[in-house]
Amino acid sequence: MSKLRELFNLGQSIWYDNISRALLDSGAMQALIDNGVVGVTSNPSIFEKAIAKSSDYDGAIRELAQAGKSTNEIYEAMALEDIGEAADLFRPVYDKTGGLDGYISLEVSPTLARDTEGTIAEARRLFATLNRPNIMIKVPATPEGIPAIETLTADGININVTLIFSLSSYEDVMNAYISGLEKRLTAGQPINNISSVASFFVSRVDTAVDKALAAKGNSELQGKIAIANAKVAYARFQQMFSGDRWQKLAENGARAQRPLWASTSTKNPAYPDTLYVDTLIGPNTVNTVPPATVDAFKEHGTVAVTLTEGLEDAAGQLDALANLGISLDEITDQLQVAGVDSFAKSFEGLIDSIAGKRAAILAEAVGFAASLGDLDTAVAATEADLAKKKITERIWQHDHTVWHPEPTEITNRLGWLHTPKTMVAELPRLNQFVAQVKAEGFTEVLLLGMGGSSLAPELFANVFGAAVSGLPLRVFDSTDATVVQHYAETADLAHTLFIVSTKSGGTVETLSFFTYFYNRVADLVGAEKAGRQFVAITDPGSKLVTLAEKYGFRETFQNDPNIGGRYSVISFFGLVPAALVGVDVACLLERAQAVSQAPTATRLGAILGTLAQQGRDKVTLITSAQIASFGDWVEQLIAESTGKNGVGILPVVGEPVLKPVGYGDDRLFVHLRLAGDDSMDTAVSQLKAANQPVIRFDLADLCDLGGQFFIWELATAVAGHILSIQPFDQPNVESAKVLARKMVATYHETGKLPQLDSAEPTAANLQAFARQAKPGDYISIHAYVPPTPETDALLQTLRTQLLKQTKCATTVGYGPRFLHSTGQLHKGDGGNGLFIQFTSDPVADVAIPDEAGEAASGMNFGVLKQSQALGDAQALLDENRRLIRFELGTAVNEKLQKLIS
Repeated sequence: MSKLRELFNLGQSIWYDNISRALLDSGAMQALIDNGVVGVTSNPSIFEKAIAKSSDYDGAIRELAQAGKSTNEIYEAMALEDIGEAADLFRPVYDKTGGLDGYISLEVSPTLARDTEGTIAEARRLFATLNRPNIMIKVPATPEGIPAIETLTADGININVTLIFSLSSYEDVMNAYISGLEKRLTAGQPINNISSVASFFVSRVDTAVDKALAAKGNSELQGKIAIANAKVAYARFQQMFSGDRWQKLAENGARAQRPLWASTSTKNPAYPDTLYVDTLIGPNTVNTVPPATVDAFKEHGTVAVTLTEGLEDAAGQLDALANLGISLDEITDQLQVAGVDSFAKSFEGLIDSIAGKRAAILAEAVGFAASLGDLDTAVAATEADLAKKKITERIWQHDHTVWHPEPTEITNRLGWLHTPKTMVAELPRLNQFVAQVKAEGFTEVLLLGMGGSSLAPELFANVFGAAVSGLPLRVFDSTDATVVQHYAETADLAHTLFIVSTKSGGTVETLSFFTYFYNRVADLVGAEKAGRQFVAITDPGSKLVTLAEKYGFRETFQNDPNIGGRYSVISFFGLVPAALVGVDVACLLERAQAVSQAPTATRLGAILGTLAQQGRDKVTLITSAQIASFGDWVEQLIAESTGKNGVGILPVVGEPVLKPVGYGDDRLFVHLRLAGDDSMDTAVSQLKAANQPVIRFDLADLCDLGGQFFIWELATAVAGHILSIQPFDQPNVESAKVLARKMVATYHETGKLPQLDSAEPTAANLQAFARQAKPGDYISIHAYVPPTPETDALLQTLRTQLLKQTKCATTVGYGPRFLHSTGQLHKGDGGNGLFIQFTSDPVADVAIPDEAGEAASGMNFGVLKQSQALGDAQALLDENRRLIRFELGTAVNEKLQKLIS
């Protein structure tokens, strides 16, 4: 007969203080049962070791993470699986012993140790979920845990009361258990099917007391107080469960709450390794023994009843301790607090480990990888801080204090968090709308908008247009008269559907486009039919809603007003045009939902924010050619959200990729790679090899852009927190608009626009200006000229020249569209930009009708564009930015060519 079975015959049950999937799957746990182990206990430290410090659970974590489970859900699923499997393994023991043994314990979250109601609720839920009679729920013996023990016992739940160190705490535990049984009996419910143990901790007491004794110079009592404490506790157990109060319960089948000796491995190597087993053997007890101690006892432990021996000596030792001025009560109280904290720390470590593994799996699932080199340490510290402050959770809770003490333009700007789900309900409407438009013979779509209203539609048209069978869509977002004429002359106006898209309903450019094209359409089809060719996307109650009603628009899509323009891609502003183009909107939403709870966005935000703080504030996008327009969309998102308060992150889009030697140390590279495209792999690998920080996203297909939209939106919001920026307003955009309106007012008053200094467009003047650039600066080209393929090529050549000359990041934007994109950053960041403004004159100007349906005009597009250029320049000068202006007249490309050296 094994020593463990000999102990059982003496009335002491040995429970194994360890559990892991490897123990269960390998048959090792069954071997322990065969050798005499009759129960198992677990705790957060055990699970941390099993899950966090092994690879045994990685497969399960992967499967659960990919199924969309949160970190806590993953932990609970794995823990419950192990506990359930162990309970089934020990069920024969439970049946054979009539419910005395065969139990497995699972602890409520240590974070609930000071929460009575939370403990009760979680214990009930866990017990019901496991749904096995041989489950025990562990509840701490804290002051808040005591009433929970009583309530749960009255509920009929088996309880293992943990973290008992003192006699007074043990008294409370026993009374709570008995009171719970009494309540249950009074309620007419059975009490013969309930078991409980009280886990009385041993070795930790000696560790703490020995330290105090050593300080007093006493060695005689060292190694004795923990055992004395346990023996006195056992005597009190015998008294409590033998009196009249208990007798009534016993007659109704109640089981005594057995003391369970916990923490029975020796911490002091000078003590025998079986000390806390050999000396605590007695009937009606449990000893939960860790693996090494089990092995040691089987080899050389002593089987004999020892618990009732030397009780008087034990009491004397406790008195002697008190006479030395050492308060055992104070020590045990501290031990309980430390025990709660230790389990909480283990639990947090476990959760952090699972979160890390989950993050890596989900990052892999969304094709995310980051090579940060020495910067990884700083990013990890930021991620830890974000987790500690629960930033992502607070963002989901719409907590404005993540960014600012006041809620203005924050609490009413977080609707984008929910659009991946809420927009699913709009799919039938979108599909029906598209079907009607096609059925009525429309052959193309022209979207009239600026910034957030135009960049997402342009992306869908450029990226998906050739891959799907929808309507051709063009985006009109230029006030250049030449462009206006081009669109008017190249569109089949009688069969064009116009989308008038503006959140505020009052964007001057968008309304100017509307009045112009409405009049052109009305001239062709008549005023009574013209409105049917127009669709509005706007906020409820805006001016555009009124205009749509007045002119009989075909449809008005009123968007969630709690969404800012640059965060509106997964809303009507992006999805109505997408549906018309033929994009699989349902797939986009599905991919966005799939990543909405993934930690990838938080990690990306941590990288963006941290590296910006480290001086790497030029986020340089390298994309597969087919998804190049994604860069233009994300450019506005990042620049307009982060460029303010003297800091900012500059998105660099469309810049040629150089050898690593062509860059300074202010870059973060992001490679967005569509499956099957390895065209930039070598260049990106060279950047990594040169220790440039690189992020990579692998997109399985175009639908993955749905996930990218959400990831970058949330990442930008997280980066805003890190940089202490409110990411949802745009104060400097408004200031530029105010200045532009002043220019227009001057025009109306005097008949001409104000003048600003300009330089002769020569290569020498440009080179002299560029020589001001220093490391960490960037150069931004503002082209208030007609966008044509020829001009595109010249501007790209010019930026490449400047990049190679200065090693500074370069950007190019056509005016006025960039005012609604990077314009905020240009005036709001730290002032490290050099700005080159080009303006042009139209060969023939185009009048802007004062009102749709009327011919009267007080201004033309040439004046509007020039006023915007002047207002932008003045706003830059007001912010002490370095600016040079070149007026190109009507010979734009000829004069640009002269600037290229």
